[in-house]
Amino acid sequence: MCVKEWKRIAEWEATHYRERKAFLKGVRDAACAMTERAALYERWVKAVESVLGYLRQHDSERERFFRLCYGIDGGKKRYDREGLVSLTFTFHVSQSTLYQWRNEVLSLLLIAAAETGALKLFHTGSKE
Repeated sequence: MCVKEWKRIAEWEATHYRERKAFLKGVRDAACAMTERAALYERWVKAVESVLGYLRQHDSERERFFRLCYGIDGGKKRYDREGLVSLTFTFHVSQSTLYQWRNEVLSLLLIAAAETGALKLFHTGSKE
């Protein structure tokens, strides 16, 4: 896997954050045992929340961008080209700046995912 593929995975998980969170709430409300899939969802939710917390402390404008771009708080997800164009007016920055912000946010999400164990970037299995 290459970095581009990892970022696609991170982008997918960011766009499905709300669904994952609702799924986990349902598992907890039903008092069910955590499945492997639920545990993976929980690690991704923690990774997204970790990035949000980091951005809240260090760059509130990028936190707001992350929330709007990926629909973290609800609403339309705007990570595609047309959505980013509309966000240029919201943030009063160029489209290239938003692409840079998106790249940085996804990089942070990859780091957080690696820390939580949601993504094993360099899996070293035995060759037996």
